[in-house]
Amino acid sequence: MILSTITAALALSVAVFGHPETAEEQRAQIATLRRIAAHSKRSLAKCADSPDAIKLRERAVARRAAWADKLRRQSGLKSHNERRGNQELGKYLKVSHDQTAKGYNLDTPLDVLFASNASCILVPETIIGPYYVSGEFLRKDITDGEPGVASHLDFQFIDINTCKAVPNLVIDVWHANATGVYSGVTAPGQGGLKTNFGRGIQVTDKDGVVQYSTIFPGHYVGRTNHFHVMSTDNATILPNGTFEGGTVSHIGQTYFDQSLVKAVEENAPYNLNKQPFTENTQDDYIGDEASKDYDPFMKYVHLGDKAKDGLLLWITVGIDTTTNYNDHVSVASHWHPGGGTDESGNHPPGEPKPEKPDSCHA
Repeated sequence: MILSTITAALALSVAVFGHPETAEEQRAQIATLRRIAAHSKRSLAKCADSPDAIKLRERAVARRAAWADKLRRQSGLKSHNERRGNQELGKYLKVSHDQTAKGYNLDTPLDVLFASNASCILVPETIIGPYYVSGEFLRKDITDGEPGVASHLDFQFIDINTCKAVPNLVIDVWHANATGVYSGVTAPGQGGLKTNFGRGIQVTDKDGVVQYSTIFPGHYVGRTNHFHVMSTDNATILPNGTFEGGTVSHIGQTYFDQSLVKAVEENAPYNLNKQPFTENTQDDYIGDEASKDYDPFMKYVHLGDKAKDGLLLWITVGIDTTTNYNDHVSVASHWHPGGGTDESGNHPPGEPKPEKPDSCHA
């Protein structure tokens, strides 16, 4: 299956890919995602061990390890070197679901802990969900005072055709707060147009990297805990710190070990969330991102001895820079200081109660 055929298939199946409703549409979406993953795997295999790819992974190791130490020091915790001594690694709790299963322990080298396996960076596309807000600002800290477990995110984007970093991508990240509420939208139970916690954009550096500081997202009806991430190429950064235009090259969601979710949600305010708990196995859309070639769960390390002490999470995202997913972007509202503009058809507070959004959760 050549790239042009895949792109054409996506262009002809916008409704199916964006929001499948019937069994036939769901089967068509699954088939399309499998074709994307198969194409990505073949492309990546051709360049995964190139000198540029190896150097990029080495820089990722150094960056993630250094940031973990910096975050620990800022929080008054022991740094990596202080925890491990001169000859051995220090105490790390669970690193990630796959790494833990492989028996990684105190003797695991840093380059294993903080690297990304080239076979685990093929990210199939998924729905954007009904809570995407355009017009967000360039910023690294998207916490906005929301309480929760401090979570520091390292996203790296590489071109699956060259295994090289993709610089100058605009990366949108958005997520629910600790009790499963989204900012910036008028849908019932959400934060409203005057809020924008858990949202922001950044531009990838020369290594294709953006880093965010926020809180661990909460669950909500039908959805397990997750981050949304979208990449846009050739966008124009505006003087006010937002962007316009460009080509969307990836729409995805990232997830977490169930054991990590459990450890986080034992703490306040997560344990005050009244919405029914949704495990990974019960989530409606996690299957869009999982395949035999791609693991959608973020790798992570605890910054202290427990999840509540903070987390560093990371993932490498493989994208095809020749794709165009603009037709799959649906905007719920547009943010601007002092209050956003609703684009969803919902009425603002004070007007007749809007109809309940469809069953396609964010």
